[in-house]
Amino acid sequence: MEQVFKLLKNTLAGTWRGEGFAKFPTIEPTGYTEEITFKTDADKQVIHYAQKAWYKNDTPDNSKLVFWDTGFIIVNKQGNIQWISAQSGGRTEVYSLSGVSGGDYIFDSEQIANDPKTIRSQRIFTITNAPIASPLPMSTHQSTAFQNHLAASLKKNK
Repeated sequence: MEQVFKLLKNTLAGTWRGEGFAKFPTIEPTGYTEEITFKTDADKQVIHYAQKAWYKNDTPDNSKLVFWDTGFIIVNKQGNIQWISAQSGGRTEVYSLSGVSGGDYIFDSEQIANDPKTIRSQRIFTITNAPIASPLPMSTHQSTAFQNHLAASLKKNK
């Protein structure tokens, strides 16, 4: 896991921007713009991130903040890689890295708090030399099928 975390630190460090699309049976589909910044520490196995998304659509909400999330990607005491998320709506999540395949890093939710409707969610980062892709599948009590909720393509700022 140490090599995987080192690769994540080296690859993700910086600010990424791009566009995405949100859909789910319980929401109105919409486009969005996204920015996520990853900051690393040379001496610790920790990555801090801050993520924001703004509506990109033909409604009065265009350009308004739709999502704000911050937290850490860490190596926990057991040596596992975890993604810890605190969201502006009050929801908190702990994900664990469940798989690495090619450029895909798959984080599955272990704990979800302050959101009784969400059953399961997953963060996937596809990291290649091109833009990174970041789909987010989930299931809720209203829509129990595990399906994609968000999908964005992000490019690193230079």
